Amino acid sequence: MKVLLCGHRSFAAKGLIASLQSAGHHVTAFSRGPVAASDNVVTGPVDQLHENPHLDQPFGTVINYIVLKDEPVEPNVKFIESLLEFCRRRSIKHLIHISSISSYKASETNVTEDATDETEPTKKGPYGALKVAQDQSVIKGAPAGTRVTLVRPGFVLGSGLMNPIIGTAARLPWNKLLVIGHAWSEIPVTTRELVNEAVTKLVSSPPTVDREVVMLASPESPTRHEFLQACCKLLGTSTGVTHVPVPLWWIIAVGAEVAARILGQGKLKPYSKLAARLPKLRFDPTKSEQRLGMDLRCDWQRTLQESLDGQEQNFQLPYHPTLLPKDCKASNITFLGFGRIVRQKHLPALKKMNFTGIIRACDLRAAQVDDIQVEAIEGIQLGKADLFVVASPGPAHVKAINSLRDAQGPVLIEKPLCYSTAELETFKSFAASRSAPVYVCHNYRYKSNVAQMIEFLTRYNPGRLRHASVDFQSPPVAADSAAWMRNERRARTLLLDYSLHFMDLACMFSTDPWSLQGVRHTVNPSGETNLIEGRLTGPYSVSFLLRQGFAPRRARVVFDFQNYSIILRFFPDTFVPYLSDDNASLYKMEGKVSRRATLTKIADKILNRDSDLSHASVIAAAATGGANLESITLDRLMPFYHVLFQIEQQVYGPAPATHP
Repeated sequence: MKVLLCGHRSFAAKGLIASLQSAGHHVTAFSRGPVAASDNVVTGPVDQLHENPHLDQPFGTVINYIVLKDEPVEPNVKFIESLLEFCRRRSIKHLIHISSISSYKASETNVTEDATDETEPTKKGPYGALKVAQDQSVIKGAPAGTRVTLVRPGFVLGSGLMNPIIGTAARLPWNKLLVIGHAWSEIPVTTRELVNEAVTKLVSSPPTVDREVVMLASPESPTRHEFLQACCKLLGTSTGVTHVPVPLWWIIAVGAEVAARILGQGKLKPYSKLAARLPKLRFDPTKSEQRLGMDLRCDWQRTLQESLDGQEQNFQLPYHPTLLPKDCKASNITFLGFGRIVRQKHLPALKKMNFTGIIRACDLRAAQVDDIQVEAIEGIQLGKADLFVVASPGPAHVKAINSLRDAQGPVLIEKPLCYSTAELETFKSFAASRSAPVYVCHNYRYKSNVAQMIEFLTRYNPGRLRHASVDFQSPPVAADSAAWMRNERRARTLLLDYSLHFMDLACMFSTDPWSLQGVRHTVNPSGETNLIEGRLTGPYSVSFLLRQGFAPRRARVVFDFQNYSIILRFFPDTFVPYLSDDNASLYKMEGKVSRRATLTKIADKILNRDSDLSHASVIAAAATGGANLESITLDRLMPFYHVLFQIEQQVYGPAPATHP
């Protein structure tokens, strides 16, 4: 059969030509544009369809998808008049007009194919008004001899969908969705594939009556509340759904109508637009299923997620969001290096985890520290331990490899790992030669705010990760208590120590190679690097701005996903997701979270405690099996360190022969 498809470029018609052709039909497509024809596609003014010189051949069926969404009712009616005149002049036997479920009266709560049509466009919203006007023109003006099928699909899901919540919900400023209308009214959903299949069947099986209605909606359609909850989970549109009682909506509708008339905006008709969403609707497409011989049920949740661009994730979570062990059951732990980081972080962490095993400590010189005897590391035999912790100053890390070559057990290395690509290769060979894992203590990945973020990402689909940015500002390097760090150019302090954790967080969602797109730096009058900025590309892009000097301290990592953004802040540690537009409520949320974190830090100081369990959790996990630590093994971190040293070489130049 020869078929004329009007509006083949519309969202709902995508794929229909292929479906019709596979059924053996010859298709000519028509859409708006200058009068022209090429490859079975004809264009021209829609209100002059009946006069288009390229459509003078006979057609058996005409399918119309055209609705002029950006035009008022009158141009739409004029187009339908031209369409019907075309059918009259060409003696078209079957007109399939794509209508909408919104063409039924709002008072029809149990909607079937036989429900009463709305005849007054002004009682509908903008889109519904156009559909009502078109339908009434088709019903009243269809020429004798042309049988009409009104196809009334529900909410059509398919790739290219722009906004799944339009007309159904409003984003609230505090990351919630507000249901517009009756929360437990059904949203009649269908898929574009089902619509294409149904239309193809209708072309092959014309009606036996002058006019028929086919309703395309899943008999298992969700309520508005259920649909929006799915949008939250599958599309990251919000953290939850809220609704208000229906009587309140009626009051709002009346108030909005009164206000519109007082302001001279009565043409907006807010009452009728809102009132159409307030009944509790149910949809029964049984007759249509029988007419088509189709099951109209669909996996609407899967199709919903596939309908929007960028929903497939291009990143990997660094670990599964389960709690790391808080109790360390290891029987012995050996420290290589027994300086500030051990006394400030490691020993308190072991105490907090009720560690009762043996601590063996080694350093450059033998000493007595509290009740622990520190041995001289020169020539020591380490043997076997549940965990070896390399906590010497960064420049001495690589020397620890000689002592560890014959030691048996996992190794946890404090940052900074090393200072050159040559040293990195040494560590790589060392890790490859061992059966037990070698970890690098990127403990910031396990801070509470980062763990909250990772857990959040598992609950609300973020889609693709598009960009991460690091904005870091530290106090002056010259004020550091460690003398070797104050020699910034030799120790590479700003990049390899101060900023390392934040750069790692920005890159932690990928183990693929990174490419350095550009980097620049400046040096202050004291000869210290005071700014490093640049950009990385990989599965997603990373931009960074690293500074040290006289300016307020700042540490912020922002992740821009397809569906929402996340802001991680440190000093104090906070996590805030942005699922709504920027607004004062979200800023207030950030302030509230920051105040709570600040009060926690103050309480820690007063009570002489440490609420940051990241070090403790990493040590416990490394000593008892490495649960959730796979992402900080040296081999998994190599792509990050490779690009880090590309930055280092461009900013600092060749590594010094000896370290400070």
